[in-house]
Amino acid sequence: MSAINRRTQRVVTDSEDDFVEIRQRQRHDLQLSRRSQTPPIAEKDEDETKTKSKRKLISNTVSIPYIHTAPIHVISKPSVLSKEAPPVEGGYHGFIRLGMLVLGASNIRLIIENYMKYGLLIKLPHSYIPYQDYGLFVLAWVSVPISIVSAFLIEWLMAKIAMHIKSQKEDSRPKITSIEVLAGIFHCMHLLFLMIYPSYIVYTKIYHPMVGSAALVIALILFLKLTSYALVNRELREMYLTDNGDAPGGSHKYPNNIAIPNILYFWWAPTLCYQPSYPRSPRFRTTFFLKRVSELVVCLVTMYLLAEQYAKPTLENSLKALEEHNYVVIVERVLKLSTTAVVIWLLMFYALFHAFLNALSEVLLFGDRTFYLAWWNSNNLGSYWRLWNRPVYLFFKRHVYLPSVQRGFPPLLGQFVVFFISALLHEVLVGIPTHALTGFAFWGMLGQIPLIAITKPLEKWRGKGSGLGNTIFWITFCVVGQPTIALLYYYQWAAAHKQVSAPI
Repeated sequence: MSAINRRTQRVVTDSEDDFVEIRQRQRHDLQLSRRSQTPPIAEKDEDETKTKSKRKLISNTVSIPYIHTAPIHVISKPSVLSKEAPPVEGGYHGFIRLGMLVLGASNIRLIIENYMKYGLLIKLPHSYIPYQDYGLFVLAWVSVPISIVSAFLIEWLMAKIAMHIKSQKEDSRPKITSIEVLAGIFHCMHLLFLMIYPSYIVYTKIYHPMVGSAALVIALILFLKLTSYALVNRELREMYLTDNGDAPGGSHKYPNNIAIPNILYFWWAPTLCYQPSYPRSPRFRTTFFLKRVSELVVCLVTMYLLAEQYAKPTLENSLKALEEHNYVVIVERVLKLSTTAVVIWLLMFYALFHAFLNALSEVLLFGDRTFYLAWWNSNNLGSYWRLWNRPVYLFFKRHVYLPSVQRGFPPLLGQFVVFFISALLHEVLVGIPTHALTGFAFWGMLGQIPLIAITKPLEKWRGKGSGLGNTIFWITFCVVGQPTIALLYYYQWAAAHKQVSAPI
């Protein structure tokens, strides 16, 4: 009786389930693509046909009398987390959500621990800055308008000379060569004054590193801008005298671009590369501007709170270990500082390259806003330096790398020259405000060359989609590099001002 009542059963294995799901998804996608072309009656006929085919498939299945003998392992399949596995339905959102929850819980614990240990350390910014530093900052800033006026007067005189020479309709090259040398000397003089004068005031007079850094950043940005201004106008002048119709500028062609509104616009424009005219936005968007300004304010306030409440105690507690060369404690301090340093650095990137530069571009109607590209996906350090700070990268590519290669330099030597100049500027920006020209920033920047040489073959070996090079980039640059440099320079500044004491 039991044999009579036994119904035929079909065992479906996991492999068959996978194939059924794949086929169902393919049919579903096909239905979606044809839905707009298939009338409702045709869809109903298709559903009936599918139902009949399923019933026919079930009726033709082979009867399996014993379920224990049904095959389970039918085809070869990789583990879901393997690289060769097909894409997982739904992705890895569960792991990402778990990681965010764990990170949030850890940060909340650190906030509570920090408050229990130190209390509220946040004070108003001016409470740490002597009032004389503000006056010294203005005194250092005086070099900025002096250099702008000097650059404009030199180029204005050279434009008048070029127009006079061209009006004589003679060979202009012998006459202009010696004058160009003299103009180059005057440009070098005011550019050197632009950097040396504020550097002297910052290094010898200004106490707080943030005030000194602000003064030097303003001077350095203008130094790069006016260097580009002089080099570009020299080439434009040569094109003008040789009747080259391909000279850029449109209605602002040389010498019409030598005007006060033109140089003032370039002074504020969010670029380091001069050209007579730039692509412009059609209109000013008030909502966009206010959003960027509010983001800038939020980022700056958050950066200050993190620096005062979390970074500063960690730095102060590291001074004694550095004084005693306690390397175990130093490593622990660097790792503790890395979390705060990375967050501050990311906020700084967003505040400067996205919020501030976009807000400034909106005011000036500056059209080209590729201030950065997707640097966070960099698989080697070389691509990071090309993507993260586009204004500086384009300046060095336009005015240093390409001219050196065109003059016969090997590309590797041209790359070395770029990193050498960048290393000097990093040492100026960090070492002078902290009153410690130790060379840490210089060698840290120059050390990017061997790291690029290491990470680039890894990208070729593992492929562009590999995360190995990206992981090495994050570790060397963010987790270890930045906190270590910050710790060393803070120690040098504290030692210079006799602030090395017992940890708090």
